[in-house]
Amino acid sequence: MKKQNSKNDFPFLTWLIATFILFIAAVNTVPSLTARISNTPVLGHLVKAVEFGNVPVSKEQETNEVFATTPSKSNDISDTGNTVKTFAFEYGLATGGTITDNVNVKSITVEKEDDVEHISIHFTQRGEEEEYQLLAPVYIIEYQENPYTMTFTIHGARAFEANEFIHLKNSELVEDAYWLVTHDDSAIRFTIVFKGPVKIAGEEYSDPAQLVVSVAADEEPIATKLYTVRTPSHLFGGDIPDYEEYLLKEKDLRVLRENGILFSTWESEFYLEVGLYENKEDAEKKAHEINEEYGPDLKVFVEERDVIGR
Repeated sequence: MKKQNSKNDFPFLTWLIATFILFIAAVNTVPSLTARISNTPVLGHLVKAVEFGNVPVSKEQETNEVFATTPSKSNDISDTGNTVKTFAFEYGLATGGTITDNVNVKSITVEKEDDVEHISIHFTQRGEEEEYQLLAPVYIIEYQENPYTMTFTIHGARAFEANEFIHLKNSELVEDAYWLVTHDDSAIRFTIVFKGPVKIAGEEYSDPAQLVVSVAADEEPIATKLYTVRTPSHLFGGDIPDYEEYLLKEKDLRVLRENGILFSTWESEFYLEVGLYENKEDAEKKAHEINEEYGPDLKVFVEERDVIGR
């Protein structure tokens, strides 16, 4: 079977996509955000306030409120630096950062403040003597529903010291987290799974570099039934990265855990979800189109799923 993109071309393509998204995001900055957070205390010197919109299957836009963090300042890696600007994104997508290389995703910590949890991602620069990272690397963060996942792609990163997600186990909102394999050797990807719908806001800091995603439980969910188009499951790595390359043109791809030990990436099976549908006929039509296009080497099927949704 002929792939749409070769493995050698994929790293450049992902970098190009990330750069394009950053350009569009800069052009479409939401001016009203400054007024909304002007009276809100923030952690240290705020670089970028990133607001997410939760997007149900119906694709109707919803806007989440911005959460505050508390002031703090020191020279430690866990603290913050200089202000650059504020901006917001919609439809569950946030991007930002600066082109870097040789970054280590050093740690992921959780700090609780009333009903809000602040998930902080810290970076260092690899070398003979590891130093804290001045600027956050280019990142893409995508929030999706049913189940409620947040997938991080960190470009210009070549190490993932935080891959055991130790601190996330103490979260009251996080159910699971796992590392994602990618053919791009200059990108780190991982997914955080929440127990239910969450309201989200984010901040980017520099000197030292840090991303802070603040989450709080959203409206009480109700049971609903949806239909997912998905691949068979595979052990960590396996064929999933190849499936992602074949299906790169699809908009709603995400990797989900089929079974295994929560927060343990290595002893688990994962599958690629191609799309989520409210109507079974639409899901079956999509599955048929994919199977017809890619032949026997890539098969997807429709699975009925009882999920938590609004």
